[in-house]
Amino acid sequence: MNRTPDKWLKYHFQKGDYDHESLMALISGLSCLGMIEQEKSFDAFFNLSESEIIAKKMREITELFPGSPSPHETEIITNQDWHLNWQEYFQPIQLSPNIAIYPYWKTYGGSEAVRIAIKPGMAFGTGTHPTTQMALLLMEKHLKPGMTVLDAGCGTGILTIAALKIGAQFVQAWDIDPFVEDNFREHMELNHIHDRYSLTIGDITRHSDFNIDLILSNIERNPNLALLANIHSRGKIPPCIFSGILKDEYDIFKMNVLNYGLILDDEMFQDEWAALAVR
Repeated sequence: MNRTPDKWLKYHFQKGDYDHESLMALISGLSCLGMIEQEKSFDAFFNLSESEIIAKKMREITELFPGSPSPHETEIITNQDWHLNWQEYFQPIQLSPNIAIYPYWKTYGGSEAVRIAIKPGMAFGTGTHPTTQMALLLMEKHLKPGMTVLDAGCGTGILTIAALKIGAQFVQAWDIDPFVEDNFREHMELNHIHDRYSLTIGDITRHSDFNIDLILSNIERNPNLALLANIHSRGKIPPCIFSGILKDEYDIFKMNVLNYGLILDDEMFQDEWAALAVR
């Protein structure tokens, strides 16, 4: 098993007279491991080992937002600090009448058919991000019981858990980051899932076997495009749900989808993000 690093880098931003949602969207693309938003501020977390390159990219991004706070407060935190931060702010989320996400340390008595217990961990989602929420809502509409599913960029395993609870026969979970493994497997146990899934650490954009009923891909635009191109090169493209795409990138991504002769079944927008289902 992989051991999660002990320390992380936190950037703290005060909100102000600038488009903080757009800033958060761009920061989330900088190998951001997670974000916590408060009423008047937000925090972004990164691998401490990437501090120099993150600092350079952060300067480039914040220059695009006149009036944004600069310099930003930074802090090195421990895993325990991370969990305490999330325990303070993370509350149960009902995404639909059938899907809810709740922190594992709280007793949750909701009646939703799909209830997902989450233990926040560095580098992985908690279901609070719009890209994850849209992927879940689109999956709820398009996943049929008995389907086999590929979860590209599985992270904490939220989509894998939801797919299995909705009725997927089997889920192949993939992620390029080895740090996801411990947190992913812990979430399977927290949600009483012991089989019908596999976890592969590797680059899904170079995978060769897409004999699957549904692909869930909650990654950034460029890896999504690389995955789409790879699937197309193998032959028939199965139904896919793509998330992790900024609204500003959506038209470009949609054009690529249509150029492959695919049909746009569904689309969704939340904050600065977009998602779509194609076949």
